[in-house]
Amino acid sequence: MTIVKQFAKKGLTTFQRLRNRIAYESRCRKVPGVNLGQHQHVLIITVDCLRNDRISRTGYQRETTPFLDSMNSFTPAIAAAPWTFSSVPSILTGLYPHHHGATYTDDSSRNQDLTNPPNGVRDDVYTVAELLGASGYETKFITSIGTAAVPIQGRFKFMEQHHDVDAETMLSELQQWWNSEAGPKFGYVQLGDLHEPLHEPEQMYFDEVPDIEGIDRWRFTAGDTQSEEFEDYRSARGLLYDTLVRYVDEQIKQTFKELIDIEKTVVIVTSDHGEEFWEYKSFEEEYFEDSRGISGVGHGHALVPPVIEVPIATNIEGIPTLESRRSLTDIVPTIFRELEANLSINFDGHPLQDRSAAGEPVLSEEIAYGPNQISVTDGDDHLIYVPMDDRSVLIDFESGEVTTDPELEQQLLEYIPRERETGTSVDISPDTQEQLSDLGYTE
Repeated sequence: MTIVKQFAKKGLTTFQRLRNRIAYESRCRKVPGVNLGQHQHVLIITVDCLRNDRISRTGYQRETTPFLDSMNSFTPAIAAAPWTFSSVPSILTGLYPHHHGATYTDDSSRNQDLTNPPNGVRDDVYTVAELLGASGYETKFITSIGTAAVPIQGRFKFMEQHHDVDAETMLSELQQWWNSEAGPKFGYVQLGDLHEPLHEPEQMYFDEVPDIEGIDRWRFTAGDTQSEEFEDYRSARGLLYDTLVRYVDEQIKQTFKELIDIEKTVVIVTSDHGEEFWEYKSFEEEYFEDSRGISGVGHGHALVPPVIEVPIATNIEGIPTLESRRSLTDIVPTIFRELEANLSINFDGHPLQDRSAAGEPVLSEEIAYGPNQISVTDGDDHLIYVPMDDRSVLIDFESGEVTTDPELEQQLLEYIPRERETGTSVDISPDTQEQLSDLGYTE
């Protein structure tokens, strides 16, 4: 089976593009001006579901990312949320979900009810695309994951959404737009190759992926996993995931060869969240509740390390190489530092160029299934707090072992936000609902 190239499959309709453009033009009149010392192009590529520890630069057993490994800087980071809907707005605003507003209205149990979705980004919060657009940039958003587009409608001049489309096709669309624009531009691409359902690429970079029934979908999501059948499936699923990581890395490499002025572009490659392969199954069953009855796989369900630790790779010179984890909210401040911007907007994040910001506790929040969770990561101390029950659990980030330290736990609880600002309601079309169901977000 090869990746299906389906460029026009369930993309945005002409009406949806027009509605986005009208909303964008309306918002442009409110966006504050930004004084830039540099007008370099800016490109963010987000590889959905990319775990930090599956980057070969981290010492992983397979050489999954030779091209990303060659970029100028690499920083481990904590995703601001464990699923796309709330995390992508953090990448684009520099704010945590409780500030940008793409959240549910309270901390009660949730189960991806498409008739009652989370809110979109607040009207008074501006994305990096809008701020750069006010400074003369052309902006375009391209995604193969529908939940990336829903909360930020009207925030880019051009927006394209394609369901279940491979990296080669997505990046080809980026290239066509990028190379046709003469002025400064900001592009954002969300690649969905690592997201369920998985498709085998034409080239096997490692061993041949075994022909196992249902390998493209999550199986063994509940109940006993002590069987030979499970071990065979888990091994094959991990191999397919790694193969797709290498495929995406190769596609990014080839695209950069074709993009005009890429050497004059601020480039950031990251992920909105990671993916779990049963590492914390028993832990989740003991401490948390998933309204679907699922544990240990995928994302959106718990703030455990494999789900929230992601990479940030850039071509920026001067970003210090540090082992301490930063936040995806640092991406926007990093861009504006590189563009020598003079603006009065406050961000939750800090420029990656700023060494003094390293080592500060970072947050993740706003899960998609079950009662909400909020986490604080401070070095290897990782606290997960459940607001609805006012309870928390402290673990070691590296080992996953539960630790007992009431004094430390109390210190970390001081960083938990107690209030949230929710954004505007969103409308999910029937087509988008169908796509989200295919991505595994609903039963």
